[in-house]
Amino acid sequence: MNKVIFDDNCSLCLNIKDKLEKLDRKKQFLWIGSNGYMKSENIHPNINQKMLNNTLVLINDKNNILTEFYACRYILSKIYLFYPILVFFYIPFISTYIGNKVYKNIAKSRNCN
Repeated sequence: MNKVIFDDNCSLCLNIKDKLEKLDRKKQFLWIGSNGYMKSENIHPNINQKMLNNTLVLINDKNNILTEFYACRYILSKIYLFYPILVFFYIPFISTYIGNKVYKNIAKSRNCN
């Protein structure tokens, strides 16, 4: 199962998580708050508290880590509602550049830390 680790001290993050969790009809994602994850025994060696305070982290079925825009894109690609707009998330170079910029601006301005 895909694990999504989000900042559970952030109201924006909690709100987005709640909405995406409802849209995930196949229950493909296990949503884990960052505080609970850091207290668990199965911490991925490449994940630390600083990373979790600044970005969304997804650990997929193959134990690969995706962060920021790439994690968001992966989540949206698994939810049917977003299929009509997915093509815009996979335009070479442009989508990753713009997606990372948008993600970083939202993350910087969320004022949750």
